[in-house]
Amino acid sequence: MERQIKKELVKFTRYLAEKGLISGSEGNLSVKVKEGLWITPSGRIKEFITEKELCFINEGGQFIKGKPSSEWGMHFLTYKKNPHIRAVVHTHPTYALSLEALGFSFREFSLKEAELLLGDIGVLSYFEPGSPALWEFASNLARSYKVIFLKGHGLITLGASLEEAVNLTLIFEKLCKIEWLILTKRRR
Repeated sequence: MERQIKKELVKFTRYLAEKGLISGSEGNLSVKVKEGLWITPSGRIKEFITEKELCFINEGGQFIKGKPSSEWGMHFLTYKKNPHIRAVVHTHPTYALSLEALGFSFREFSLKEAELLLGDIGVLSYFEPGSPALWEFASNLARSYKVIFLKGHGLITLGASLEEAVNLTLIFEKLCKIEWLILTKRRR
């Protein structure tokens, strides 16, 4: 089971990197297991990570293996406060961040499929990346939302599986790309 979880974590991390949703060492993915969580490492280019580099944090918050992402606390608290969540994906999607710069609220997309596929979207004010305040407020929002936009920072998606959380990320960024195209066309 552990080997399969680690394999899936590496596969989806590389996939999101190939899709351009995480670049270089940014972003992080994790999977909750009975004894704690597996998470991507800090400072590593995500396209090249291996199963051996994945980090493990036990249910008490102790680092057992590796040096985890600087956002490890956000993942840890999200699982602690939301026992039904099994996967957390944190990315820095280009179109979503561009939309924010254009003043988009993420409350009303032009395509109705946004509401059907994503549900309500949580929006969190800016907090310093890696800060305990970010971890606390993001994990609190995770009680009500599966998709959370972090102003000036990126995106968090949650799921009962890693595939579900990754899928929400992909759909969100596709909808943001469409919205960005519509908004920039109107501004010409």
